[in-house]
Amino acid sequence: MKKIKGFCLCGAVSFEVVNAFEKLFLCSCDQCRQITGSAFASNLFVAIEAFEWLEGADNIISYQVPGRDISKSFCQTCGSGVPWVNGDGTKIVVPAGSLSASVNVAERLRIFASEQPAWASELELVSSHLRFP
Repeated sequence: MKKIKGFCLCGAVSFEVVNAFEKLFLCSCDQCRQITGSAFASNLFVAIEAFEWLEGADNIISYQVPGRDISKSFCQTCGSGVPWVNGDGTKIVVPAGSLSASVNVAERLRIFASEQPAWASELELVSSHLRFP
């Protein structure tokens, strides 16, 4: 199967993953919004065997949300979100924005929509610009 690469912003951390993801979760829970500073986290799930660190694994810091299966791993140089292992150790959670190519994903789900902030509703109706206006 074809693999794609992912990186942090500064390039200190890199990885490779099989481009066959089980699920893409767009999660609007309170913790994912706080951890990303955005309307939702965009996380892909893949089997742990389909993932490999290329560089910089020792440059990663992780924060585990107490009492929840939510974690945030990031490059300690630039702060970019990088993949992390889920709570039971069976999957790698890959921030979709860290990948360098389009992904093949079996299922896409919006979750915790009840916690989505009002300002993030109907984002498809917001005007689009190719660059900063």
